[in-house]
Amino acid sequence: MHVGPLPLARRTALTLGAVAIVTSGCDDGDKSDPAGAPSATPAPDPDVALVDAVLVDLARAERLALAAGLPGLAVLHREHIEALDGPEEVAGGTAVATTEAVRRTEQRLQKRLVQASVAAESGALARLLASMSAAVSQRLPRGLA
Repeated sequence: MHVGPLPLARRTALTLGAVAIVTSGCDDGDKSDPAGAPSATPAPDPDVALVDAVLVDLARAERLALAAGLPGLAVLHREHIEALDGPEEVAGGTAVATTEAVRRTEQRLQKRLVQASVAAESGALARLLASMSAAVSQRLPRGLA
């Protein structure tokens, strides 16, 4: 259940970050040294690699939840993947997973989301990842802890 304003989409957050980097340069008015002019290409966003790693973890947890017959948990992960502008849903395998395997994976995912929220450069992304961690944590006591 989502309460409050929708979080920024991944592309929106990354675009805003890139725009902020490009527009934050100072211009002292001296145009005499073209070699010292700022590059037109902004630095790569450090959050891109972080989001990609989180998406891999979320997709793994989603597949495992489906394999264990926990569709509600899989839906939670799918919503998180979509919030990060992750890939479309991929057909899962037919393997069966145990509740214990899901519990361990969910605990690791929850810790990973906390770490990612602390490491995120973007405040909006940090808040989104922290809320995802809280959502996973809330699901753990319901039969998985």
